[in-house]
Amino acid sequence: MIRYTGGALLSGILVGYLLPEHSLFYSQSGMAFLYILMLLIGIAVGYNPEPIKKALKSGRKSPLLLPVFSISGALLGGIAAGAVTGVPLKFSLAVAGGLGWYSLAGPMISVVSPIYGALGFLSNIGREIMTYLTVPLIGERAPSEVSIAMGGATAMDTTLPLITRFSGKEAILWGLYNGSVLSMAVPVLISVFLSI
Repeated sequence: MIRYTGGALLSGILVGYLLPEHSLFYSQSGMAFLYILMLLIGIAVGYNPEPIKKALKSGRKSPLLLPVFSISGALLGGIAAGAVTGVPLKFSLAVAGGLGWYSLAGPMISVVSPIYGALGFLSNIGREIMTYLTVPLIGERAPSEVSIAMGGATAMDTTLPLITRFSGKEAILWGLYNGSVLSMAVPVLISVFLSI
């Protein structure tokens, strides 16, 4: 399955590279495909709501703590990466505080530093790409929380179909929850760290 995921990603990169920059497809397709993905997830839930009901009745507390662990893990990773690469702490934390939301992290950090803004964009898009490449390898073996945390803020939208495919339909609810909380946290975290 990894070859299909990787192949789809590489095909998308090639198509995106070949399209004229200001074509209608280029400017409109991203949101359209995202809406289609969310529609398909909604259909899957409506067709078989049992996994969601089961997830709600399970009484498991660990998914409720997912945002805490996702944010803590990302920030600890940011501190470690900054120490190894020599990136100043405020910028390594701001980049890590993007939590996978590259389209917000890059521009927000660029206001203070264009170089670290580019790093924020590339690091967070790299997180999404690594999620696409890694979830098919571990999704069926590891608890669903691992795949959801890996997706970060994208676990509620772009990586949710992949996480659901490999971690089960019960991951839909927790992916939406974790991604929503992380998406609300991103602008706050980046603003706080840039003000250090």
